[in-house]
Amino acid sequence: MASINDEFTTRFDLREFTPSTDADGAPDAQTADWMEAVGMGFHEASASPELASRMAANFIADQETFLGVYVTDPVPGSVDTTWPAGTFTWFRKELSWGDGATVDTQAISAVTVRPTERRRGILRAMMTHALDRGVQEGYAMASLTASEGTIYRRFGFGCAIRERAVRVRRNRALPFVAPTSGVVSVVPTTWLAEGVGKGVFTRFHERTPGSMVRNAGTWPVVFGEYGSDGEKAKGVRAAVHRASAADEVDGYVTWRVKESGDETAIEVLDLVYATDQAYLSLWEFLLSIDLNDVVRYNRSRLDDPIVAALGDNRAYDVDHEEDHVWLRVLDVAASLSSRPFAVDGTLVLSVSDALGHATGTFRLDVVSGVGTVTRESDSADAPSDVQLDVADLGALLLGSVSPVTLAAAGLLRATDPAVPVLLRAMLLPVRTPHGITYF
Repeated sequence: MASINDEFTTRFDLREFTPSTDADGAPDAQTADWMEAVGMGFHEASASPELASRMAANFIADQETFLGVYVTDPVPGSVDTTWPAGTFTWFRKELSWGDGATVDTQAISAVTVRPTERRRGILRAMMTHALDRGVQEGYAMASLTASEGTIYRRFGFGCAIRERAVRVRRNRALPFVAPTSGVVSVVPTTWLAEGVGKGVFTRFHERTPGSMVRNAGTWPVVFGEYGSDGEKAKGVRAAVHRASAADEVDGYVTWRVKESGDETAIEVLDLVYATDQAYLSLWEFLLSIDLNDVVRYNRSRLDDPIVAALGDNRAYDVDHEEDHVWLRVLDVAASLSSRPFAVDGTLVLSVSDALGHATGTFRLDVVSGVGTVTRESDSADAPSDVQLDVADLGALLLGSVSPVTLAAAGLLRATDPAVPVLLRAMLLPVRTPHGITYF
């Protein structure tokens, strides 16, 4: 455990440590108190001893690094005696570019600040320390999924993927406009969890821009062993798709039935596909299940092909749309050179960064789809084709956010209207960026 108090007030003690367990596998005192503080921040009940042990084991398996901000002079009897007033963790998480290439990101999670200690610089101290460590550890970028959408831009994060929660009404959905192919089979969730499901996800991850590998604790939930509350799940079913009866599995879905008022719904827990045919066929299967009214899916991409496939596209409703994956560039050259490009060209980009990690002017040369980045100046004021903030560079990286759109919003400035159009063409991904991993 280390105490880090440089440029921090005497009211707090910022500590970095790794989660640990005792001889019985239970979280040690420091880890347990940190977990309690996180639970309170997200309005979650205290974990049972069994769940706490599983969670701690998953933190260790993911090789997480914890931060806690502790009140140095706590009020007697308060939780601040042992609980941190601020929590933060990071760990390594691979992001896919969709063509087999990947880049490791510094994945950030479990960010909380006690309401009694707001506006005292706790989040800034944790974020600044963590990003400094990310640079030291050689990450090209940081990543996160946010519970609130207004917090992270000031730290240089830009929303790179948006997702939708959708519902499809069965009585208007079938038949599809074009026939599906392959064979769908219902399987025990335990069979899916034995290795088949992870194999399908690996193929999905390799072909899908923006996909991120999953935390250790995600798998028992998506395979129906435990619910999101960590307790034993009930009523979860699974089905798989094969191109033909003898071929390997190339898609799977897990779901449960939920009744709410006068509506009975199929709730999709996980829908993973290595081919478009698998995705369409699994949707057709879900819409064919009797004794329910709608199919709900909370991780639909913005250009969901189901809309075009439905017999009546008005059967498809969007309940909610929000930000999903946020990216924060730490090393401009490493971030841009790690990804593929769709169109060759040369552009000079000036990047401003309030924290200083990405500030500078960079020349991007793309030849045969491969980018080479050269730093031309340490200043963001040098002559360039494009000027933007590091948060907007993060938003653009995956290609789902258009430079033309950011220019129209006043967030990207260009010397020539043709420049954002060229940059959009260069960043065009092989497929629509899509994230089905939360962390």
